[in-house]
Amino acid sequence: MQARSGLVERSSVPRTAPFSAAEDAVATSDAVLEERLQQHKDLRIVYLENGLRVVILPNKAPVDRFEAHLEVHAGSVDERVDEQGLAHLVEHVTFLGSRKRETLLGTGARSNAYTDFHHTVFHVHAPGTNATTGRPMLPQVLDALAEIAFEPEFLPSRIEKERKAVTAEAQMMNTMEYRVDCQLLAFLHEENNLGCRFPIGKMEQVASWDREAIVGFGHGTTAPPTPRCTCLSPAPSKHMTLLPDLSLRPPVRHAWGSGPGLRLAARAAPPVSLFQHRLLQLFQLSVFCKVPVQPMTRLEDLRRAFMTRVLLSVLQFRVNARYVEADPPFVSIELDHSDSGREGCAVSTLTITSEPGDWRGAVRVAAQEVRRLQRHGVSESELSRYRTALLRDSEQLAEAAESTPSAEHLDFVMESLALGHTVLDPRDAHAALAAVAAGVRADEVGRLARSLLSFASHYGREAELAAELEAEPGAYAPPGPSVATAVVACVPAFSDAAGQHAPGTVAVGRGGSLTTSQHVDVAGGLPPDLAERFSGEGNDGAPDDDKEEEVPEGAVRFSVTSDEIAAALREVGDDDFVARPEVQAIASDQGVNTTSSTSAPSTNASTIASAASGVVRRRLSNGIALNYRTTSNEPRAASLRLIAQGGRARERPGAGAAGAVTVGVRALSESGTVGAWQREQVELFCISKLINCVLETDEEHLVMDLHVAVGDGGLAGALQLLHLLLERPVWQASAAERAKQMYVSHARGLGSSLERATADRIMRAMLGPDRQFREPSPEEVGALTLGAMRAAVEAQLAPDNLELSVVGDFDPGELEDAVLKYLGTVVGVGARRNEDAITVEAETVDGSAEALAASAVATTDRPTVFCDPPRSERHSLWQLRDSDARGCAFIAGRGPPRWRAGAEEGDGAATEGRDGVATAERATGTPAGTKSTAATYPFSKQAAAAALVTLALLAEVVNSRLFTTVRDTLGLTYDVSFELAGFDRLPVGWWHVAVTSTPARIGEAMMASLRVLRTLRTQQITGRELTRARRTLLARQETDTKDNGFWLMLLGNLQSPAVPGKSIQCLADLQTMYELATVDDLYEMLQEFDFSDDAIFSCIGVSGRDPEAIQAHPLAQSAPASPKSSLPDIGDVDAFFSAVKSFMQHSTTGKGGQAGSA
Repeated sequence: MQARSGLVERSSVPRTAPFSAAEDAVATSDAVLEERLQQHKDLRIVYLENGLRVVILPNKAPVDRFEAHLEVHAGSVDERVDEQGLAHLVEHVTFLGSRKRETLLGTGARSNAYTDFHHTVFHVHAPGTNATTGRPMLPQVLDALAEIAFEPEFLPSRIEKERKAVTAEAQMMNTMEYRVDCQLLAFLHEENNLGCRFPIGKMEQVASWDREAIVGFGHGTTAPPTPRCTCLSPAPSKHMTLLPDLSLRPPVRHAWGSGPGLRLAARAAPPVSLFQHRLLQLFQLSVFCKVPVQPMTRLEDLRRAFMTRVLLSVLQFRVNARYVEADPPFVSIELDHSDSGREGCAVSTLTITSEPGDWRGAVRVAAQEVRRLQRHGVSESELSRYRTALLRDSEQLAEAAESTPSAEHLDFVMESLALGHTVLDPRDAHAALAAVAAGVRADEVGRLARSLLSFASHYGREAELAAELEAEPGAYAPPGPSVATAVVACVPAFSDAAGQHAPGTVAVGRGGSLTTSQHVDVAGGLPPDLAERFSGEGNDGAPDDDKEEEVPEGAVRFSVTSDEIAAALREVGDDDFVARPEVQAIASDQGVNTTSSTSAPSTNASTIASAASGVVRRRLSNGIALNYRTTSNEPRAASLRLIAQGGRARERPGAGAAGAVTVGVRALSESGTVGAWQREQVELFCISKLINCVLETDEEHLVMDLHVAVGDGGLAGALQLLHLLLERPVWQASAAERAKQMYVSHARGLGSSLERATADRIMRAMLGPDRQFREPSPEEVGALTLGAMRAAVEAQLAPDNLELSVVGDFDPGELEDAVLKYLGTVVGVGARRNEDAITVEAETVDGSAEALAASAVATTDRPTVFCDPPRSERHSLWQLRDSDARGCAFIAGRGPPRWRAGAEEGDGAATEGRDGVATAERATGTPAGTKSTAATYPFSKQAAAAALVTLALLAEVVNSRLFTTVRDTLGLTYDVSFELAGFDRLPVGWWHVAVTSTPARIGEAMMASLRVLRTLRTQQITGRELTRARRTLLARQETDTKDNGFWLMLLGNLQSPAVPGKSIQCLADLQTMYELATVDDLYEMLQEFDFSDDAIFSCIGVSGRDPEAIQAHPLAQSAPASPKSSLPDIGDVDAFFSAVKSFMQHSTTGKGGQAGSA
């Protein structure tokens, strides 16, 4: 539920007394509910004489930085039939063609742009002062935005560049996720242009427009009164009156599913629209109800939003309870109700996802739970529980008033204004919410459920709904019952004989990929009237030719009809309207505490603190390490991360062991319970304490992340859960089977995702058949037993292998007491293995199975070996059978680790890591915390973080060159990136370049990217490039330090003996390190990379119907290249070196950031 208040948005609210569940609800009078909400007192809306509007809101975070967004009220729905994609192309040309925008590069500013159905938005995040000129940045930023919107040049050269970029963007983004999104929107909005005017447009039209057409559309959309400028900064400014907005667009007409004029008795259920494709993996059914946006302007509107949130929360909890039953027939069931400024409406959506063969059971469960909630509403205890939790959530989130980033505030303001909501001061929002929530009664929530959920509960039974309304009109909340407006089923073309999915990719929900995005043909599966609207897309009205092709090996055709699905939705079971018994009890504080009272807490703990970094390190006598840092980033909230050394690096190869840690952690998460508690009780305990937790594994660690509200015992509650997880985890056979099924599903989908499969092939070539750093295969997952998974995971949960990092707004004394009490009493699950308190569902284990479980246990990391395969395997090419042509390529190779072992004895940078003295002086005599110079503090010799810093700077320079050359000058791609995969503990790493293009040009794009890497040694990195990279990274770090998650990342492995160079002092020195780095330091790091043909790995993947789209890999047949040998021809060498020359004069700072256009 996306309510427009402090209820959902993470914005600030005043501290008020939380509502007590024990208090009696006091009815709120109708007169009070009609009171108007008061607009944010600091929000200024200024109308200029030309009709434009400026919106200004002061904000303190991040310090000395501001956001400025220029919103043009023109998007894809404003295009005529022969202009599809013109708004997006104009956005590209005006944004990237602005010379004044280029002056922002290297200042630490980030800029970007996007186009959606109704808007084109240009946005800048910038520092308050230009570091080069010393002048305020706000006038410079507004001047650039003014040029972009009102004074664009529309140079012919820029038009052609962006024409290529838009074409490449369409290729890159044409994933199954996008195609499913198009299908959902096409049927949901079949009565208006939202169903066919997707922002990316039609590529044949993009290729055809001349400059006159582009200029005409651009000038027409930015003429007053269409734009608006929204700006958030540390304080109001006189410069804010330069830009602004007002919109006069005719509204898009919708066919509503609720409201006045709805003729319920005569309303027929919409048919089920079917979209079937070979690359889809799961059955996904979406039931929609489109209703007008209810502007949030009165207390009554806020109250309704609160009740809606209660309904959604209750249904999700009930569905979760069904999911943990043995062999549930669904993957997920989700109910959402949200406003969409992008689509200009509100949409209720019931989404059901299942394996193909289980679709009837999944629809059955979803319909049953929705009908129960629609008929009976919520119980008093459910209302009381969620009222308390949601108000505490509102209060806790609202405490972040002074620290919520401007970008979040700005998105909220822009969306609120677009939807007609009153923009509230979060403090006022919470006070109003607390007032109206106190009077909400269960019967009122029940009436809202009757109206809001009838679109799904009474699908196909609209006549019955009309009769029920006539018999009991008072049982429905205004504006009355709702009916479905669209039903869309996205289903796979094939499944296996058991009804499980054949290889494919998972479908996703509506709207996730449409903004400033790409358009593909969605005519396949559309009715004739809609298919006509999508004709001419180059697909001949069919999404695929599955009916003519052979069935894949091991698969059968998945057959389901629209009528069958509609019948399943209409079917009513005998117990559909019988209320289920609810969970009355939650895991009490006293009950959870009993497990820690049996052990005496550790009293022997060592402490190290650093005033410079604010970090405190402790180690308990049982071996658990503790790092913490207090921040005000999220007032009255804390983030915790418990890591266990090991992760997938300690998985053993072979059947029954490979994947044991990966799948085992997921099995433990699926169990969702600890000690003697049921899963529902643990969930309710977390809800009552506002604890969110995630358990997962990566290459190096087992990780449990928790986010918690500090007040009312939340921090202690989180540590109680950690205690129980470490002492009494519950292993369930049913949870293990669900986890195994998830990984099998993910693995089977690999071969039908172009990007995933291409990346997997290059990892196989680089690291061999060992899947240690890849997902386990279905065969490996199938061989796992519960005992093997349990043994592998619990071996890593020993106390002396654990490190807890805590960052947030908490009292250090309270934290240390709670850590001592709950973690200081941990002796490890191994010590309690034979106690009855550990509940494990029965699994028959014979002697051989026990031996297999023991073989899965490892206490040391497995070494990583890079392979040296023949050239044909090192450089590979493959094709994915698909209805749409796309191309992607990866180049990869071995890279250095990101942490060095540290300096030699006597080097001050490593002193604290050895002897724990945080205030030690460096060997040069410079006091810690004092800003050093390069002369007294040699960068690359003494700093443990040197590799981390130089790798980040080098990556920034490389990405900048890739964007300028491959994307901007050669026009070979829309997206190209250089990324590093480094680890804290493991002494290995690798790098990769990812690039996308058309199948015909993907080889050329890959070779151009490789040429950029190799010219790093011949085209000297300049001081200007380094300066811009440094400013970009320092600006990013400044923003990141306001995020508790960033500090958790830094604190991880701070006390690990496997990372001896990581210390409190090196964390404090990061900014100094960035400032001291030189071009020579970058070239010293560059020596760690080898970009020759026989050192790199590459893979090109193409999709489409034509198996001859690309004949050969550019590197597979060529002779080995020496460092001095020339590269294979990329097509236009002159253009390439022209790009390099242009880069040296006007270098950018990276793809998609300051120079990118979304």
